[in-house]
Amino acid sequence: MNKITISKTNKNKALHITALLALALAIFVLPFTATAFAGVGYTESEEPENSKGVQGGAFEVTDYDLTAEVGKDHTYTVEEKISVNIPDKLQSMEFAIPSGNFRISDIVVEDTQYEAKTASEASTVVISDPEKLTKGAHAYTIRYRIREYRDHDASKDMFYFDVLLPEWKQPIGNVSINVTFPDDFPFDDMQCYAGQFGVQDANNKITFKADDAAHSVSVKGQMIPENFGITLKAQLPDGYWEKALDGSWSITAIMLIMSGLLLILLILWIIGGRDPRVKRESVTKPVEGLTPVEIGYIFNSEVRTRDVLNLILQFAQKGYLTISEYEPKHYRLIKGETPVNEERMYRNAFRILFEDVYKGRALTMDKIGPRLEKIREAITDDVAAGFTTSESSPFTPVSRAFRIAGIILLGIGVGLSCMFSYYYDYRSPNYFEALLVAAACGFAALLLCEAIDSRDSASADSGRYAELLAVMIFALPVIYTVYRVVKNTGKPYAAIPMIITAGIAEFFIVIMRARGSENAAIVSKVRRLRHFISHPTPKELLENHLADSDYYYDMLLYALAFGAEEAWAISFLTLDVPEPEWYSDEIEGHAFSNLRGTPTTIDYARDFRSFIRTFDNN
Repeated sequence: MNKITISKTNKNKALHITALLALALAIFVLPFTATAFAGVGYTESEEPENSKGVQGGAFEVTDYDLTAEVGKDHTYTVEEKISVNIPDKLQSMEFAIPSGNFRISDIVVEDTQYEAKTASEASTVVISDPEKLTKGAHAYTIRYRIREYRDHDASKDMFYFDVLLPEWKQPIGNVSINVTFPDDFPFDDMQCYAGQFGVQDANNKITFKADDAAHSVSVKGQMIPENFGITLKAQLPDGYWEKALDGSWSITAIMLIMSGLLLILLILWIIGGRDPRVKRESVTKPVEGLTPVEIGYIFNSEVRTRDVLNLILQFAQKGYLTISEYEPKHYRLIKGETPVNEERMYRNAFRILFEDVYKGRALTMDKIGPRLEKIREAITDDVAAGFTTSESSPFTPVSRAFRIAGIILLGIGVGLSCMFSYYYDYRSPNYFEALLVAAACGFAALLLCEAIDSRDSASADSGRYAELLAVMIFALPVIYTVYRVVKNTGKPYAAIPMIITAGIAEFFIVIMRARGSENAAIVSKVRRLRHFISHPTPKELLENHLADSDYYYDMLLYALAFGAEEAWAISFLTLDVPEPEWYSDEIEGHAFSNLRGTPTTIDYARDFRSFIRTFDNN
């Protein structure tokens, strides 16, 4: 395009270079972005070449008159009067209106049936009024309003306005453009660029006048060819535009989304996510009515292989079998008396374990593993039968639903925060990124819930490692979202509330687990029992040991379930604890943890732990 400026800037070579660069960029970009065609139509007898109404019937544009008022808030109130001559009746006619990184609104075509289509790359007005598409001369008056976004350039403000769009596909007989400006608008750098893409305006088809006194710019021209664009441009002092559209609302929206998420989660937790209150009491003996095999179920509603192995140790302690370790981590189970007076769960488990094995005969290592899984499947229903009522449920349906809803809401909240950060800089959001962040956050939140739910039925060390890993995984999508928000908005202060609200939201989701009243009471007792096993008081420990010689082994089964067997064994090192007759170590030269050459409570605790882990890890 040829650049026409007022006399002060005719010799500004830098601006000439800028104009040439802009021209080269436009030549490259136009074929991919200019999809809306101005001044095109088709006749009733001819079908359009594509869905956007490519020309099928010719018409003549005789006059193009544009008046615009530039507001101090960087708005353009525009009126276009387009006069045409139609040689044959048309079905519709399409005109391009401005599109780009701004908002266009209040689109009206005076006294005419029309349809306005706005898009980021191609906005159009389609005339569909039959009376305005007949043969002969017609005039259309199109009005609209453009609101520019506030720029983030701290060095200057810019005025840039396409008063004639280069997408125009018809020649124009006469062009008359008049743009008025605020009283304090500086005209020193006002410039006009005009011409066809790829062809300079060598014939000077337009005249350009900037009237500082009248605060206006006028452009006139005749015989304007197709694809001829006219652009007004000026560099202004920074801060000239006042109250322009500002993307800062996106930060407020992000804070409102995360704050609203916390409020919703709090309400859900109050309604149905809280555990019932139970009285805390000291527990120093096995919980009545709760066997070691049921510990995993009261916390996680499942029977695990390690629970079945704990049941086998219980069989051994009761004299129903003997465990022999003949090589390191190689075991035989020798069948003893059959449990007759035990509950059905015990009888079924024993029958499956020693199927086709006679009393006094050994079950070899290769046959133990497959039978453990059969036992687990068989006794799961028996264990679950004791927790069928709503009062004994380890996870009420309402709180489970609320937790799932909370996880979904957290994912949506973080994903929306990531998406809204793009609006700060007036860019189109990355929907795929937002969806990916939302899914990753929801998955990580669920993983952290699972890790914390398993806290009571896992060993202290493994539980801590699992929780730490889950926290790190959960932090990844949150940190990425914080990074994206800070990068897109340039506001580091947004990071702290984002991290805090995401953390509190996940806390509410984790505690969104209400138990039935009976289950809550049992869980409270089991937690107190676990605390006592890990930190026993000497007085109560000694009293219980003296009152029951089997006290150490009865409690050891629970200690193994909690992963606290060594802490329990250490407390009995100085006490007289009989060796377990139901366990034999036949490994030649087996070393023990003391200098006396005889096993201690710690040695046996480690042996039983090794027994459980050997089969649990296979």
